[in-house]
Amino acid sequence: MASTQDQSKTNDSDGQVMSWRVWLPRRRPLLSVIVAVFVVVLTTAVAVIYGGHFYPLLTAVVLTAAVSSHYVPMHFTLDREGVTVASLWGTRKKLWRNLKTYWPNRDDAVLVSSSERGSLLSSAHDLYLYLVGNRAEVLEYLSRHLSPAKRDEYV
Repeated sequence: MASTQDQSKTNDSDGQVMSWRVWLPRRRPLLSVIVAVFVVVLTTAVAVIYGGHFYPLLTAVVLTAAVSSHYVPMHFTLDREGVTVASLWGTRKKLWRNLKTYWPNRDDAVLVSSSERGSLLSSAHDLYLYLVGNRAEVLEYLSRHLSPAKRDEYV
């Protein structure tokens, strides 16, 4: 099933602006259902084991918060200033001058990093861009601002 996508390309005074939307449940519906069922089953199990309302409610809140970014639409923008990822939970923007490299991941995503050599610690500061049939355009855009990472650089 295709992802929800609203792709647009516009030109500003210094270059092209790329913008697109992704809603992951459309891209991976089975995974979305499995995760939702897991949250309900685990919350129910906690209710049966511990009884009461506090622990099941706490379980539901924590698990829902942990997986919620998968269920909200995301909007990606590449412009002359940098990379922006916006969703219901907020906006993250990284300026080109603070970014160094990018790692394409299969056909559907690319990791944009502020580190030349990735690590588990740097991944908290990186941006993950989901692609929707615009892989070539996004990689070409990123290559104008960043260097591609070598396969063995990510630890």
